[in-house]
Amino acid sequence: HPYLRTPHLDAMAASGLRFDRFYAGHPSCSPTRGSFLTGRHPNRYGTFTPNHSMRPEERTIAHLAQENGYATAHFGKWHVGPVKAASPTNPGAMGFDTWLSHDNFFELNPTLSRDGAEPQKLEGESSAILVDEAIAFIESSRHQRRPFLTVLWFGSPHEPYSGLPEDLGLYDDLPEAWAKKEVRLTSNVTGRSTRRPLRDVLRERFAEITAMDRAIGRLRGYLARTGLRENTVFWYCGDNGT
Repeated sequence: HPYLRTPHLDAMAASGLRFDRFYAGHPSCSPTRGSFLTGRHPNRYGTFTPNHSMRPEERTIAHLAQENGYATAHFGKWHVGPVKAASPTNPGAMGFDTWLSHDNFFELNPTLSRDGAEPQKLEGESSAILVDEAIAFIESSRHQRRPFLTVLWFGSPHEPYSGLPEDLGLYDDLPEAWAKKEVRLTSNVTGRSTRRPLRDVLRERFAEITAMDRAIGRLRGYLARTGLRENTVFWYCGDNGT
C-alpha cells in the first residue's frame, strides 16, 4: 500500500501461506462470522444480515475443540448474538470457555462484557486490550499444557474511526486531493450520520489499522518467544471478503 503501514501483516503475508482467492461466506459482517464459526452457509444457520443472531442449535468449531480438550476463548466483536449471560447464542453457549466481548463494534476505550457479566469500560486502544487478554489466556493454557483455540475479532477498522495521536501522526501527509472529496459516516461525537473530508477519515482509518497491526505483531512475538509458534495455526482474514 502506498500509505498504510502494516509491517506485521506484511511479514505474515511474506512468510506464511497467503490465499489470494479466498472467499468470505457473505459480503457483510455477521453472516461471515457465523460461517467462520460453523463452516456453514448463512442460509443454513439463520444469519442473513448484520445484527442477526445465529440459531442456538448450531455446532461451532469451538464446541468441537472443547470436546477434544482444548481451552477456548473469544475476544472482541461477537456480532452473532448478544454476549450477556442469559443469551442462548452468547460465546459461552457457542463453545467458548471464556470471553471478553461486545455485541457489535467498538472504538478506543471499549465497553466489553467478561463472561456475560455487566459490561465494563476498559481504558486504552482496543486492539492492544484484546491482544493482552488473548496472551493471558494462551499463557494460562500453556501452563496447564492444554491446546487452545483463541478467536480474536478486532473492533478495528470500523467507522466511526478513531486513533491514538502517535498513529494519527503517521498519516499527516496524505494527498491534499483527498481533502476535496467528502464521505458519509457516523459521527464519533453525536452518533448520527455526518459528512467529512475523505482525507481526514482515511487518516483515522489508517491509524486504527496500524494499531491493530502492532497488536498482531505483539501476539506473534509472544508465540515465537514461548515456542508456541511452530505448533500454532495463526489465521488472519477479513469479515467482508476483502
